[in-house]
Amino acid sequence: MINAVAFFQPPSERISDPQIPPARLIFDACRSRPAADLRDLKRMRFLGLAAVTIASVLAADSLQAIFDMAAKDLAAGNYAAAERGFEKVLASSPNQVAAMGNLGVIYQRTHHPEKAIAIYKRALKVNPKAEGILLNLGLVYFKREDYGQALPFFQRAVDVNGSSRQTRQLAATCQVYLGHLEPAIQELEAIRASTPGNGGALFMLGLAYLKTSQPEKAQSAFDEMFATATSPAQAEFLLGKAYYESTLFDRAAESYRRVLDLDPKFPRIHLELGKVSITQRNSDEAVRELKTALQDDPGDPEANYFLGGFLVQEGRPREGLPYLEKACELTPDSWAAFYYRGKALIELNQAAQAVALLERATELNDSEASVFYQLGRALQMLGRKDEARLAMARVRELREKNLQKETDYIESRRVIGAR
Repeated sequence: MINAVAFFQPPSERISDPQIPPARLIFDACRSRPAADLRDLKRMRFLGLAAVTIASVLAADSLQAIFDMAAKDLAAGNYAAAERGFEKVLASSPNQVAAMGNLGVIYQRTHHPEKAIAIYKRALKVNPKAEGILLNLGLVYFKREDYGQALPFFQRAVDVNGSSRQTRQLAATCQVYLGHLEPAIQELEAIRASTPGNGGALFMLGLAYLKTSQPEKAQSAFDEMFATATSPAQAEFLLGKAYYESTLFDRAAESYRRVLDLDPKFPRIHLELGKVSITQRNSDEAVRELKTALQDDPGDPEANYFLGGFLVQEGRPREGLPYLEKACELTPDSWAAFYYRGKALIELNQAAQAVALLERATELNDSEASVFYQLGRALQMLGRKDEARLAMARVRELREKNLQKETDYIESRRVIGAR
């Protein structure tokens, strides 16, 4: 996963402080003085202007010092101190884009994507062409697989700087997952020509060709990708990932099993087999593979999430809860983990606890109808009818606007994030 831009620096000029009053206000009280005092008044005005200039410079120096210290705290991982520093800068200089950008980075790193989205959008109102802000905002949506929201920001960043291969590749990746395959292929072929051996671009290009039923071209891209692999097992694993993303689940499972034959200790192979088994409705194998993944790595956030979510979907909420609690702890910005944890508590008649979790899920993702549906259910169980009606109205609104993903997870046995 591509991380947020490390941090932003202000322009080369000093940070300005718009709160310093204009010099003319200092002299308003002097306008009634007699003409004989004109020379004294001019001297006073000169001294006043000098004082204001000095005050402005000192204020700007103070803001610059605060910004620099906050930037050091951010680089050192002292996020609370960095947040306070950048907020002080914005209190005096509300349109300081660099400070807003750095706050966004802090929010991303501390798992508050909803705050990151808000501050990045505020920054773009000041500077709509801030490339780093556009990239980071796109990445917030990209991380939660909301490619429709991410793509416009990546495209705007490309418009600002068309030479950024990273941003072009991110935009093309979104297009592949959204089904905009022709422009994606055109862009990925251009990246393939300019940067040979780019495994990520070759993977997405092969996937795009699979989705357009061009297996020979897909194989050509994958062959180039395999040349970058460090082992036959990794090459087979990447092929399995491509089949999985193309919803060719039987072929994905075959590739993953070959990986096990080549290297039984290959990292995360049991997780991927578990995800394939979920999509194939093979309950026993899905649970077995995901539990094996957790035996290898109990702190794997994806394995905890998928096992917990799948058990909830299978009508086994009590078994799923411990895994979902761990998933929420490991990935506190995962709206889906909070969603399934809340859903499990509803099934266990613990509606009050479910409401808090589902409200957190809506904060993390306010465009998923399934979350509001479960929130409405929990509120109804508590007799909070007016709030329940509002939640259900939001469900209808989202469905009418067609903002939710193609799959409706309310009644489905599938798990959000599985293909």
